[in-house]
Amino acid sequence: FTNPKVQRLRRLLGRRSARSEEGAFVIEGAVLIGEAISAGWELEAEFVAPGAEPVSHAPLFELADGVLQRVASTDHPQPNLAVARIPTERALSSHDLVPHFVVVVDQLNDPGNLGTILRSSEAAGVDAVVLTPGSVDPFNPKVVRASAGALFHVPVLTAPVDDLRSAG
Repeated sequence: FTNPKVQRLRRLLGRRSARSEEGAFVIEGAVLIGEAISAGWELEAEFVAPGAEPVSHAPLFELADGVLQRVASTDHPQPNLAVARIPTERALSSHDLVPHFVVVVDQLNDPGNLGTILRSSEAAGVDAVVLTPGSVDPFNPKVVRASAGALFHVPVLTAPVDDLRSAG
């Protein structure tokens, strides 16, 4: 993988620290990319397998044959990947959130479970999901997939338990 863009994709898919440092994450699949676009998320780039149709207006990069299979985080990858910006305002203190209906997730480690919580939260009309330190990265590829697009519609914030108490 000599191409720096492909190397970056691998880093963003594989390492929480890379996602955090770069303020970006990977969305896998045309449907989820479409959800991100419809929710107004900023896409930096879209990568497509040979013969796949792009779904965004982001800068487009066609991957060589077989590259997607070596880069993607699933055994049978979708033919579209996009790099999206992580919203900068993710701390509870940076939001004027009046806690009407908030789900607090305390030190959850399973990405699939967080995705399920996000789907349920969206369906229930939750104002925000707040993760305490030690929880799984909400931009982990498994969370993004398991959320089925809910990640793009429900604000996900981080805050220590003490901040939650003082916020009411």
